[in-house]
Amino acid sequence: MFDAEEIRWVKATANELNNLLQVITESSQFLESACETTTDTQKYFDILRNGVERAAQVSRLMIERVGEYEKGGTPEKIFETQGQKPSEAFGFEPMKPLPPKPPDGLGNEFADIKVHNQSGPKEIVMIVDDEAFVTLLAQRVLTDDGYRVITAKDGFECLNIYKRLKDKISLIIMDFTMPIMDGSEVFDALRLINPQVCVVLSSGFTEQEKLRGMLAKGLRGFIPKPYTQQKLLLQVRSTLDTLKKEK
Repeated sequence: MFDAEEIRWVKATANELNNLLQVITESSQFLESACETTTDTQKYFDILRNGVERAAQVSRLMIERVGEYEKGGTPEKIFETQGQKPSEAFGFEPMKPLPPKPPDGLGNEFADIKVHNQSGPKEIVMIVDDEAFVTLLAQRVLTDDGYRVITAKDGFECLNIYKRLKDKISLIIMDFTMPIMDGSEVFDALRLINPQVCVVLSSGFTEQEKLRGMLAKGLRGFIPKPYTQQKLLLQVRSTLDTLKKEK
């Protein structure tokens, strides 16, 4: 029989599946628009769309059935009314409980701030970028490697979050070209909150004079766009390890 902890795990897993599907969908749409349309490419994109739709159906099924359980039913009875066992409905055996949250979790007072991969074993990294596609890809790369990730779409959102979580966010990866406030302005505002803030700039275009100025003020590094998965992970890990040695 499923217990309450297992049900919470299923619900959290279904929500994470929805996040993955969003990344896959947006990535495939971008690739489809960039690729030359041929009979073969169209066939594979159709297969991909069908697969995403099937996965979305499974995710919805999980959430609906967990909802029924939370209203007072039990998983076994819910499945029995539909003539199925849990493993037959989902295609796998019941999942194991979610592992305990890290001891430095955000806590209930920050429940309004979305943390991707909340149970991840590594540090919290904030990604600040107004390009949703770039943010999603960086988020996925980092969470897959065990980091917990918070995202912000502009400098104002970044500053609002950092004011509340400056003691929990280990690193900020920030774009330079953003609306209203550019990367150098956001960096200056962050340093007023915490002079030791750890920031790595990531951009496809940066004014060299401003970049030199930011480095002189304590900018921890620069990743030119577009970057590879390996380069992003290497920069993040080396920056955080250097910071630990300095402490």
